[in-house]
Amino acid sequence: MARILILGGNGFIGRNLSASLIESGHEIVCADRALPPQMDKVRFQKNIEYKIGDLSDSSFVHSLFYSEPYDWVIHLACSLIPSSNYSDFIRERELNITGGYELVQSMRNSGSKRLLFFSTGGAIYGNNGRELNDENSPLIPLNYYAYSKLLMEEFIRLEARLSDLEYIIVRPSNPYGSGQNLFGRQGLISVTLGKILSNEKPQIWGDGSVIRDYLHISDLNKGIQALINSGKANQTYNIGSGQGYSVNDVMQIIKNVTNNDFQIEYSEGRSVDVPVNILNITKLRNDTGFSPSVDLESGIATLWNEMRQS
Repeated sequence: MARILILGGNGFIGRNLSASLIESGHEIVCADRALPPQMDKVRFQKNIEYKIGDLSDSSFVHSLFYSEPYDWVIHLACSLIPSSNYSDFIRERELNITGGYELVQSMRNSGSKRLLFFSTGGAIYGNNGRELNDENSPLIPLNYYAYSKLLMEEFIRLEARLSDLEYIIVRPSNPYGSGQNLFGRQGLISVTLGKILSNEKPQIWGDGSVIRDYLHISDLNKGIQALINSGKANQTYNIGSGQGYSVNDVMQIIKNVTNNDFQIEYSEGRSVDVPVNILNITKLRNDTGFSPSVDLESGIATLWNEMRQS
């Protein structure tokens, strides 16, 4: 059993990953800005120790390491999204960049040596001319969210060269599934299903031809656990399905699953949206045996059924 600190553990990925790790027998400490909503406590947060504070507060970050070292620190905290602008980037840099640097320094001083950092596979490769990206593909961020992730990746690699820090950087594709915000600003599948429940038209940027890689949250959890158990260190991994679907493909699957021929509201495309981005997961598969098991239609159907019953 490992003692694991999760930064940003009250978000969509953090709640699901925490539950999965607890089921596997690990001890979880969750650090976040606030306690989770009451509705999520029973479902996701049982047997978790909470540390409430802000990653931009260096004293709070250091206080997380006053007790015994952690076997793993999982860094999920991020207040930016792909559509964030320069003002957002400047306002949140203490959390997304400086706070991450302080976290690594606190680990270094406390004896907590293993860091798993959640970067982005959906944005960090940018418009590099490739449709299928492996871990060695050129990194050409097109937004401040991806740029902040790249800065953190490079800092982690530097610290590993300077100390005994061991890291795994994961670049996930577009996760979806239980517990995702139905009314947020990101998450095509969940937000579209939320619109349907509210009898509203789903809104799409561009003409729907943008192709992305979508990964069910249970497969993401499985991939993370496989990496934790692998013994690998100082490596970067894509985690995705390895398959691409256009936005229009996803809309058609949702129509089939919900039996609802809804109308779509198309808007002008955005410069931050790369035409095609699919993740090559060969390295992850070869090093851990990981293979996604939930196909897109089944995953959407499961989420839709959960939403209608809640």
